[in-house]
Amino acid sequence: MESALNTTLGARLSAYLVTADDFKRQRTRVNKRILKLRRDLNLVTKDTKNYGAKEQTSKITPQQYDENKDYGLIELLLAERDMLYASEIKAKLDINSEKSSSYTTLLKTKMKRALFHVDNLIKLTAGEVNDKIRIEVYIYAALVAGQLSITRKQWFKALNAISIAKCSLDYLNAQDSNKESFNKTLCNELLENTVDPSLNLAASQLDDVPSTDLKTLSRRYCHENCFPEISPVLKLIDPSFTKDISSSVKLQKEVDWRGHVATIYNDELAYKIQELTSDKEWEKYNDANQFDHVIASWINILELHKEDTQKNQDDDDMEKVQDRAILSTYINYNLLFTKLKRDLLLVGQLAAHKNVEDNKDIIRIYLGIIKLVEELKELPGVYNDEDLHYSLENLGKFYEAQKNVVIAESYQFNNRFAESLKIYNYVNQQLQVSHDYYKVGFPFNVSTNTEVAFFKVHLEKKVLQAQVSAQFEQGKRAACSKYTIEDMKKFPIGLNVINLDKIEPVMCKPVLFDIAFNYITPAIEPAQPVQATTPAIETSTEETKKRGLFGIFGGRK
Repeated sequence: MESALNTTLGARLSAYLVTADDFKRQRTRVNKRILKLRRDLNLVTKDTKNYGAKEQTSKITPQQYDENKDYGLIELLLAERDMLYASEIKAKLDINSEKSSSYTTLLKTKMKRALFHVDNLIKLTAGEVNDKIRIEVYIYAALVAGQLSITRKQWFKALNAISIAKCSLDYLNAQDSNKESFNKTLCNELLENTVDPSLNLAASQLDDVPSTDLKTLSRRYCHENCFPEISPVLKLIDPSFTKDISSSVKLQKEVDWRGHVATIYNDELAYKIQELTSDKEWEKYNDANQFDHVIASWINILELHKEDTQKNQDDDDMEKVQDRAILSTYINYNLLFTKLKRDLLLVGQLAAHKNVEDNKDIIRIYLGIIKLVEELKELPGVYNDEDLHYSLENLGKFYEAQKNVVIAESYQFNNRFAESLKIYNYVNQQLQVSHDYYKVGFPFNVSTNTEVAFFKVHLEKKVLQAQVSAQFEQGKRAACSKYTIEDMKKFPIGLNVINLDKIEPVMCKPVLFDIAFNYITPAIEPAQPVQATTPAIETSTEETKKRGLFGIFGGRK
């Protein structure tokens, strides 16, 4: 059989149904399809006399469904036709309520009829091997039952039916990894625009329902069994989507961040935070790879909190708004420090190799650490905490100093001692250490006052070593400056090729050329052959031709 949700609610979503006429047109389309299926399956009853006894649609058996899935499809479309009729009536009531009594009765009748057809479909698909098809049929039935209960103002039944639909939709949504698929879009659309508002409405009408998030609410009330025909779907989905956390675990519903206490209103969020923070083993990790799953857990908690905050963004209770803001800072604070600890372990692992080629990676990681500290300073509430903000400022300076020391060591390794000394001096002057360099402690002890003091002592030793190396290099250059080159195959880096301290003109005399000329032997010219004397007639003729050629200038004589 086709997907129950795509055939019904998916078709509604694609058709953009808003007005009563829109629902009527869609109902007409569905009705035409039902007529075609009846003809194809030979279910048309031409003799309408005593129709109830002769009609065949309600007498379809599971064996017929197993042979041809279209028998199930026709029951689904009959239910959808009645629901579209009910939606059409509801759209009319929203505009004009003059005939509200008769229209409301018709509305309930159509929904009840739709539920009857869905119950028949559940019986037909009892032997269906594809669990996804069965789950979708149950979801559709739960939505019909929930809407009917809301119309009848049976709020507890509505809460049970809609809770079953929400748990089942959450399960289907989690099974589809493709975020762009139509099924996932449909599930999200149903949750946001149909299920969650209905669940909120039903919960608000009951006095004994605790104020909590909708996911926790649905998991708590999906087991009430107000609709025995629909409840079996809970056995088809993963138990983690129906487990009521608050009934099995005593939850810590508050967090404390820097003296600010915030209440957690989402039980699932409280459970995940409690599960992560109660495990103290990860605080002793000394391998960067071990922190990957911890970071992933904090990111998952942060995403869940963002989703919960977005759903409750219209909440007018300022206390809840403030609690969610404190909780957001608490989660981000722990997430960023966990990332920072992992990066510091990466630096330690690279530094242990003692390979200068790794310095580029170490510098890159330190840049990321400094960025994390800046993100910590930007968290809400940090700026108003003077001690914390002061300590984070110094923490950023400390990591900046460590990064610059790595750069200086790279210069020192390449025998560029003057540059190395300059960097060491700069870092030593910028890093001003005191006994209260940090006024607060940090998670994981990422840095302490003792560590900073030790680093300062180590830095001063580095400065002294760089001074000695730079002085030695300067003396070496002075000793070698008299010569341009000592070995044609070796050339010292950094030495002056030519000493151009003073340029003076060279004294010379003009007679030097004359003296040199006396030592030049003139070349012996070869004998020239004696040429015959040219007759005067030829000369005269040549001169006449020349005058003729340039006669325009000189003229003829």
